[in-house]
Amino acid sequence: MLNYLTRLYQLGALPVIRPGATQKIAVGASSTATAAVGGNVVRLVSTTDCHIAFGANPTADATALLLPANAAEYFGCDAADKVAVIRDAADGSLYVTPAV
Repeated sequence: MLNYLTRLYQLGALPVIRPGATQKIAVGASSTATAAVGGNVVRLVSTTDCHIAFGANPTADATALLLPANAAEYFGCDAADKVAVIRDAADGSLYVTPAV
């Protein structure tokens, strides 16, 4: 099994990152943005359903990409990008971890 997982990693088929410093952002009724993520791949996990947006000065709204609660997702971005978040229905927290 280990050889199979190692081969998948070598092929880039596993979402494996060397984690950098995690930012914890409050998810609420208005859009809130992180500081620059600092990596070209970022892992996002939220404690609540929320909507996210990426960019130099992003604003999330109800039409932005939905991030389901408790599901780790990986995104490609620029190191200078920020992540904006807004709740779908309930408040929570968003954890943003860059690959370094």
